[in-house]
Amino acid sequence: MMVRTAQIRGVIRLKVAITIVLAVVLLLILGQSAAIASGVGGLIAIFGSVLYAVIAYGSIGGVKFAPAAEIMRRHFAAEMAKLCMTLLAFAALFVLYRQADWLWVFVGYLAAASAYWFGLLIQFDGKK
Repeated sequence: MMVRTAQIRGVIRLKVAITIVLAVVLLLILGQSAAIASGVGGLIAIFGSVLYAVIAYGSIGGVKFAPAAEIMRRHFAAEMAKLCMTLLAFAALFVLYRQADWLWVFVGYLAAASAYWFGLLIQFDGKK
């Protein structure tokens, strides 16, 4: 399996950019509470992607070759770890930060998670 480092890093950078832009826009329009909440939601999505990349590829975008069975096993393990981390992060947030503006937490998460789909349309060339 050959993995393009630039594509993986590009998607993660796009998630970071979307999270920052959304938080700044919400800060200007709705205030600090909504901005922090969306930022936390975005961070959950970003950490999930980083965890997935590390488990599935051995690093954030490392180039590897492997048999098909190994590729499937690693991607399944990465997806399960990402799902568990996401659920635990939301559960911890519900318990530890009850005053969070939950609508904006989920909007921030979904906005950052959408970067994956935009990443399918964008060819990151690795020049940055």
